[in-house]
Amino acid sequence: MQGEAAPSDGETVLKECVLRDGIEYCRTVSPDPAASDGGTAQTDYFAWARPVLDDPVGWAQQNILNLDVLLPVLYQIGAVLAAVLLGALLAPPIRRQASGLVGRLPKSIARNVNDTVPRLVRPALWALFLYLATVLFVSLGLDGTLVRIASSLALAWLLIRLVTTFLPDAVRKPLAWTIWGFAILYAFGVLDETIAWLSNIGPPYAGGRISPIFIVQAIATAAFFLFIAHWLATRLKTRVHALPRVEPSLRILMSNALQIGLFFGAALLTLAGLGIPLSGLAVLGGAIGVGLGFGMQQIVANFISGVILLTDRSIKPNDVIEVDETYGVVKSLGLRYASVITRDGKEHLIPNEMLITDKVVNWSYSNKDVRVKRRLRVEYETDLRLAVDLVCEGAANTSRVLQSPAPKCLVMEFGDEAIELEVRFWINDPENGVSNVSSEVLLNVWDRFKEHGIDIPLRHEDVLITPGSTIKVELARSSEE
Repeated sequence: MQGEAAPSDGETVLKECVLRDGIEYCRTVSPDPAASDGGTAQTDYFAWARPVLDDPVGWAQQNILNLDVLLPVLYQIGAVLAAVLLGALLAPPIRRQASGLVGRLPKSIARNVNDTVPRLVRPALWALFLYLATVLFVSLGLDGTLVRIASSLALAWLLIRLVTTFLPDAVRKPLAWTIWGFAILYAFGVLDETIAWLSNIGPPYAGGRISPIFIVQAIATAAFFLFIAHWLATRLKTRVHALPRVEPSLRILMSNALQIGLFFGAALLTLAGLGIPLSGLAVLGGAIGVGLGFGMQQIVANFISGVILLTDRSIKPNDVIEVDETYGVVKSLGLRYASVITRDGKEHLIPNEMLITDKVVNWSYSNKDVRVKRRLRVEYETDLRLAVDLVCEGAANTSRVLQSPAPKCLVMEFGDEAIELEVRFWINDPENGVSNVSSEVLLNVWDRFKEHGIDIPLRHEDVLITPGSTIKVELARSSEE
């Protein structure tokens, strides 16, 4: 309700009163001194504290040392203590009963609520008993301000326990402090006044004001929509990666497109929820786009190259590739780079633009069958046909070498010092390495050459001394000697 108080010195003073829990809260509304001709009134949001600030001793004698006021306060303190004690005594057995009921639920549900339900029992009991005490005081016509404050704080604690259980650790503490702040302000009956005061400070902008309340609202709205977008993106990416008849590269492209679309939609919903006109962002977005086009050319080029790679499927996860002296298995493909793990365990992040513009050897593009070639030499005195058979036998007895096509040994060249042979064999697991299987093949060939007395010649140089030539030999003594 609203009434008008007696004027003082020709000035009209308005009083606004609100009935809450049987208690009447009033605040004064005085006209703005600057508006002498009936201008806008300025509200005194903290009129409830004026008596305490103007005359603290008189207020204490009237409201604290007065027995009519002190006894209801003691009754309320006793009710609060009784509710807290009763909740502490009943919490352990109820917690055990709740844990037993949770254990009977399906495992998928019990796993999610097993750690949550026991933490909510004690604050839930305290909030329940304090609420019942508040109802009892109101029904008896007694002052229940302290009980109502304690009930609000207990309810805030229960809400903090319930909400923060399902949120990331980085968000729990700020959200908990925010809920505590609103609960304390609400408990003391100054929440509306505080929100109104905080909403009227800050610089104005088109259609509103950048106030602390607006900033908190913007952060909460953005956090909510981004959390929903992240949750949906995670679930949908899991479903996309489980599609049986879709290529891995298309799965990555679809999952990335879903994630970008969801986050873009979350940004639009956040702006719409805050009342920010989207049409005003068109000019700003165009200017930002031009700036990003000049300053982020490489990033944009890698992004477009990533889309091309994921679309044409020239390089896929688990492919064995060789680019810029890097040989390894493609672990993952992203919109900016590809992750390639080499045989020595190093993970190379290769930009997508390099995979498009540079020469790339894909050892497993169409299939994983790869032919490996290695050269070796034998002496001219060697039984050449026997050496060829031994080389083929040594390659065929290597575990990773395929038997079909069978290994072959070719005579490549009659060199100046030895006969050049080349062994050719096939493998179907290039991701396990090529040099190691070549080493095993050459070791098997070496063992068979040793068994049959075949030598591998060393390089040597002949010095020819023609008739009639002389060799001049000089002995020189060093300076130290």
